[in-house]
Amino acid sequence: MPRPLRPIDDGLIYHVINRGNNRQPVFHKPADFQAFLQALADLKARQPFELYGYCLMSNHFHLLLRPGGATVSRIVQSLLVSHTQRYHKHHGSGGHVWQGRFKSPVIQADEHLLNVLRYIEANPLRARLVSRADDYRWSSFAAHGQGRLDPLVDRLIPYDELSPYPKVRQRRWAERVHAPLEDQTLERIRRSSATGLPYGDAAWLGRLAKKLALDLTIRPRGRPRRQVASEK
Repeated sequence: MPRPLRPIDDGLIYHVINRGNNRQPVFHKPADFQAFLQALADLKARQPFELYGYCLMSNHFHLLLRPGGATVSRIVQSLLVSHTQRYHKHHGSGGHVWQGRFKSPVIQADEHLLNVLRYIEANPLRARLVSRADDYRWSSFAAHGQGRLDPLVDRLIPYDELSPYPKVRQRRWAERVHAPLEDQTLERIRRSSATGLPYGDAAWLGRLAKKLALDLTIRPRGRPRRQVASEK
């Protein structure tokens, strides 16, 4: 599958997605989910970064994060290595647990960011695992939709701007998460998740590409095709 360049710059926010090797389940029981969250907490203590949202599903995970000193690649690789070691120790297994290359599209820090957070926390609803996001234990919805303390979750300004009053903010957020995303928005987020392309408006994408001197488009795998005389 073609892959885009991974933009790297101070202040960028990434939607990180990775799946179990060969799309196999990784989280089989509550202790498996808890071990991953503990690995995430331990990593935040060693390599500080801001985490705005997350959701762990049986064979994949979503993280919405802003790196601190380390790059997003260093953060995610450290997380996967740490979790894989815990997984093998607990299950007495070996080999690959996660797919080798994760996706990490950059997200514009405005309503687009809230759309992605909404998409992440509504995953269990779309998968019909629960009828209410409140009933799913392994996501950041409890922090945003119910006001529960979650040490993993950092303050997100676009979320705070929903209302100056916490209870109103939580109610408005819960209403958003439980309402289906518009088809066009859902399609754009899914395309971004699948390809790794940034998600934002055209003006922001243009500024990002210019600032980083990158072509933020899909590039084919492998070597460039040789140009023949008829193509010159």
